Amino acid sequence: MIQLQKSKVVADPEDVERWKIEFREKHCVVLPKLLEVPLLDFLVERLERGRWLDNVNEDVGHEIVLYDVRATGLLHFGVNAPFFLKAVQEITGCGPLTRFEGRVYRFTPNSGHHAEWHSDSGNGLIGMSLNLSPRAFNGGLFQLRELQTKRVLAEIANTGWGNAMLFRISKHLQHRVTEVSGEEPKTAFAGWFKSGYPNLFGATH
Repeated sequence: MIQLQKSKVVADPEDVERWKIEFREKHCVVLPKLLEVPLLDFLVERLERGRWLDNVNEDVGHEIVLYDVRATGLLHFGVNAPFFLKAVQEITGCGPLTRFEGRVYRFTPNSGHHAEWHSDSGNGLIGMSLNLSPRAFNGGLFQLRELQTKRVLAEIANTGWGNAMLFRISKHLQHRVTEVSGEEPKTAFAGWFKSGYPNLFGATH
């Protein structure tokens, strides 16, 4: 396993080798229990108390997004650990990966929250969705398909608390997330692993 803990990142080399093969074949892989329970417990409290605002991404879908600096800061700090970036690069064969940028979003049941088929091409090299839902939800399936043939390559119900899913970003691939039904919402920390560094000062070189 790979796990982000309070003071370190741990990784099992045998699991990394197995995930490398799986990712090469399927273009996606699930990393179980990426976040340790104490971190998840802290995040649950922040999610319950946090401010959620509507976010409509034109041509993609509708969701609500968390505005809580402590929660999102902790998550970004953990997944941007150099050791973890290196592990993701090794598993996916994509890189160099220098940073992860994401947001915490939620699909509430029967609210029309969803993400249509899209590629994310140009946003990053590898996508990740980390499940922050302490209780299992219905729906919210991640699906990955070939753009040209429309052949579905993977369908994943990432309902394990603290589990993360990595998937390839390519102009030849599309993915979507289906609506959630039932009583429980789907909450996730999702975004992209990228190369280079953000342009903080507006420089053009």
